Amino acid sequence: MDSARRVLKVLLLFTEKGPELSVEEIAHSVGISVPSAYRFVSLLREMDLAEDNGRGTYVLSPRVFLLSRSAEQAFPLSKVLHPFVERLSKVTGEAALVIRRVGDFATCVEMSHPEHTIRLSFEPGQIMSLHRGAGPKVLLASMGEAWAQRYFDRLRPPPPAAERDQALASLPGIVERGWSKSEAEVDEGVWAVAAPIKAADKVVAAVTVAGPQFRIDEDQAEHITEQVMSSAAELSQSLSTWRR
Repeated sequence: MDSARRVLKVLLLFTEKGPELSVEEIAHSVGISVPSAYRFVSLLREMDLAEDNGRGTYVLSPRVFLLSRSAEQAFPLSKVLHPFVERLSKVTGEAALVIRRVGDFATCVEMSHPEHTIRLSFEPGQIMSLHRGAGPKVLLASMGEAWAQRYFDRLRPPPPAAERDQALASLPGIVERGWSKSEAEVDEGVWAVAAPIKAADKVVAAVTVAGPQFRIDEDQAEHITEQVMSSAAELSQSLSTWRR
């Protein structure tokens, strides 16, 4: 199981910002020896998931596109997201995104942002923790207290006890209010608010608006929160209609 987990970690190292990786970079990032990194890369090459680009580094192979298309087909929300996210970004003037839980992580599945917005760590396909940021905490809260406790027990390395306790204490309030806010939890100087998207009363994703704290005063924060709540409700209704 450890070997399988590490192979998957190697596969997930390839990102839009880092599409090429050397064996040494892989070994350092995963925390394994260089010979082990060679072995895992060889397995990915054998499965046609990675290939040598001829420059001493490795890249993902075109076969990965098949996995991407399969994921899109398996996640029906992707068929109705784009117009909602585009509209939400326009009416708020800030970045709008939809975040989904994948195991113990949060990942962005759709995003729209105006040119003047700041760069965010969340980008389509990027995985992040579930206990930092407005959107991820909406997803974590939806899983219930017992699941959240086990989530923190699984984290390696574990977060500081104070951070864990603060996150756990905030979850019931998020469920009760129906939204979550954050300030500089993922990116320095970034404010965000998120609300859950539901299908058959089950939270399947979170819609978020994020922007620089200096640009969002109390009135603007209230306006954005209202827009996020409204969009989450519309997306939930749209998904319910689509599923029928």
